[in-house]
Amino acid sequence: MSENYIYSRPYGEAAFKLASEDKSIENWSIQLAGLSSIVSDPQTIAILSDPKVDNAVALKFLLSFLDDVSDKNFFSFLSLLIETKRIIYMQEIAEIFESLKFKHNNIRVVEVESAHEVSADQLESLTSLLKDKYQSEVKVKVSINKALMAGLKIKSNNEVIDLTIKSRLDQMEQQLII
Repeated sequence: MSENYIYSRPYGEAAFKLASEDKSIENWSIQLAGLSSIVSDPQTIAILSDPKVDNAVALKFLLSFLDDVSDKNFFSFLSLLIETKRIIYMQEIAEIFESLKFKHNNIRVVEVESAHEVSADQLESLTSLLKDKYQSEVKVKVSINKALMAGLKIKSNNEVIDLTIKSRLDQMEQQLII
């Protein structure tokens, strides 16, 4: 686990708790995702890290990118991140928040690596199979990895299902060596 996640976890959990109490999880999710993309820009980080830039100015700068700033808890949370210089961990905070949101909504995130493009029908079929397997809603993230040759590698939480040709060839190679 990255050191950034260690610093970010308490803030991500606090954000989720505040959003849950206000029943504004989706709004917070949108705002945090937006700030995450803004703060990931090196020029933005340079501005926010500059000791000459006052916290109030930094807050006003970030708020200028957001659509809805009426939530007082979100405003206070953002102020705290700026004051404690934790704003640079916004991406990790947003990811932790999303993870907690998915857990709260009983949604399992499944990462699928494929050697080739997955069609809409294949994705729908795979999603249905994964819903049955995990007995929950599933959010599938597909990425292409040409090194797999063919097949799929499915990752969810700490479980990996490797159905790739590369994996089978590696197993055969190991058996031949023995």
